[in-house]
Amino acid sequence: MIILPLRQTGWRFILSARASQVLPELSRQQCCGLSSAEVTTALRPFYFLVHPDLFAQHPRAQHINDASLKLLNNHIDLLINDQRPSPVSLQFYIRNKNMEGNLHTVDLRLNKPSLRDTVHGILSVFHLPTKYVDSLPQQPNKPDRKIMWSRSFYDNATIFNPEEELSTVQKKDDLYSWLVKNMGEAEKRLAVSEPVRKDIANLQKQLVEELGLTKLTWQRGLGTTHLRGCLQGLRSLMMHHHEVKDIIRGRAVHFGNETGVSFEGGVILSTSEVRNQWLKLIVKLPEQDAILQRIPDMQKAVSNALRDIQITQRKYQSYVLLENYIQHLRRLVTALGDYRGRDAFPKNWPESLSSLQLVVESAAGPLMLSPTGQILAPSSCPPWLLVNFITENMEQAEKMITNYEGIKDREKQLYEECKRELGLEFLEKDDSVMPDMMIQCLERLLKAAYRLSPLLTGARLWVTHYYAVMLDGEVCVPWDWDTA
Repeated sequence: MIILPLRQTGWRFILSARASQVLPELSRQQCCGLSSAEVTTALRPFYFLVHPDLFAQHPRAQHINDASLKLLNNHIDLLINDQRPSPVSLQFYIRNKNMEGNLHTVDLRLNKPSLRDTVHGILSVFHLPTKYVDSLPQQPNKPDRKIMWSRSFYDNATIFNPEEELSTVQKKDDLYSWLVKNMGEAEKRLAVSEPVRKDIANLQKQLVEELGLTKLTWQRGLGTTHLRGCLQGLRSLMMHHHEVKDIIRGRAVHFGNETGVSFEGGVILSTSEVRNQWLKLIVKLPEQDAILQRIPDMQKAVSNALRDIQITQRKYQSYVLLENYIQHLRRLVTALGDYRGRDAFPKNWPESLSSLQLVVESAAGPLMLSPTGQILAPSSCPPWLLVNFITENMEQAEKMITNYEGIKDREKQLYEECKRELGLEFLEKDDSVMPDMMIQCLERLLKAAYRLSPLLTGARLWVTHYYAVMLDGEVCVPWDWDTA
């Protein structure tokens, strides 16, 4: 997920929209002695502390808080509906009161059976007053179905200035000027985080060797301290449960937002869950392997139904879980089978569509052509609509695929040159930065290398859509950065 800078002109609108996502539906019946209105009042200080819009200058923290709030809101929503949600571990970034401009993380474990205890626990973990919750009566109040939440809790707030929060991100400095102002801080943070990065590299190497993994990766934007904790957790799990070593041997492991098995057979471990949840998944991997073996046949069925079109995964996409992918394939196979029993393909279709690539996605996904020429089709897409889309975009898709294949090598070549000429320790890009964007960025960096290399030597650089200095000292610059 890429966090783009917010427009100042639309701040109030965006803020209200995000607030509506942050708060659960508060028009529902009260539960466990707290009304929905009381939950809102009690948690308002917490939302003021962690809301993603407060971290526009820290995209990584903004992303982590946004994801954690969604899980928290779902948990609270279930409690409000008198349901028993599963325990969940979350992480939030908050500002360091003693060091201006610095952030630190707080871990939050939600495992209380009641809404009151959950709210009280949240406030306690963040060292916020619980006097209001303690003062509320223990017995259930009358239902408050008439209470409607129609405005943002920020409407009457004056504790921060949105324009000030966004000032660093919104400034249109050219790259050189921005680096002059920020590389000193980046170097300090990089030096502080160096021991952690070394620990991560050692842990990664040890785990790959000891467990016989094909690879060990993690989602982008994961803080170094949190990542080290995840790696240590995996190693500790293996030390205490020797029987799972043989199960996981020869597999790829990825730390992400969910726990499950990817449709390629990789093991995905959620960075917000406890080790017992990881263990439950790993011991069931042999069962998942049986399901995994059905993927090629189902992909072949879709391919055969569309004249040998290639069934593949989206480039530059995070992992797709096996169970979800099986459902998507099954739904589309069934629909295509019914369609072929009634209708014929257009006469202008070639005998084979093997030069085209189709990505089967979730039912809520878009029907579109990706920048790399792949046809992205939701599993809920009516076959006639998919056939029409392929007919209309066939030539364009082939051109885009050919173009992508041609520029991949150019991007790789420029990457190596740029890293060498600028003296970078690390160079990478966000998934949303397409090859043509990256090529433009790298070519411009090389042209300005004589001027930029003194500032960037030894730096860890990310090509993104925004300017930022991360907590661990990594530097983010937009691919279309301005020149002086």
